[in-house]
Amino acid sequence: MWEVFKILDSFKDIFEKYYGKVYRQIALMINDDDKAQDIAQEVFIKLIKDPPHNDENIGGWLSKVATNQALNYMRSEKSLKVRELKVFQFNDTLISPEDMAIEKIENEKAKKVLSKMDRRDKLCLILKHSGYNYEEISISLGIKKSSVGTTIARAHKKFKELYEKEV
Repeated sequence: MWEVFKILDSFKDIFEKYYGKVYRQIALMINDDDKAQDIAQEVFIKLIKDPPHNDENIGGWLSKVATNQALNYMRSEKSLKVRELKVFQFNDTLISPEDMAIEKIENEKAKKVLSKMDRRDKLCLILKHSGYNYEEISISLGIKKSSVGTTIARAHKKFKELYEKEV
């Protein structure tokens, strides 16, 4: 188990190394950048309050906690329309309506394809595209590190096949 001083000495390094990955992972899962920042902060608060018993792969532990926190948020979210309205209003100030419509269509298509994939493949793609390495992905998903590359390749292939069917 980590000692409190060890956590405090290395927390800044851990935060700087993993915050971006944790944030991107959560943002991809919940599709809400502002809430993703809040949840990412909760992940790091959990690291301080209830650190892992084994500190050999902190990235995998953070990824797993981020996944659980994002899934908890999605379960507690009552209205999908409220979230879509928030995203619509936020994006409206940044991009043109045409670009926003195209982006929305592409996002909906990608979300629809991801929803058709099994949980492991979906999370594998999200973690990979959030910047996690194979070891971190293996710990987060509970699969062998040597199987991560194959799992990602198969998930990409499945995603591509399903995406092309949606076109």
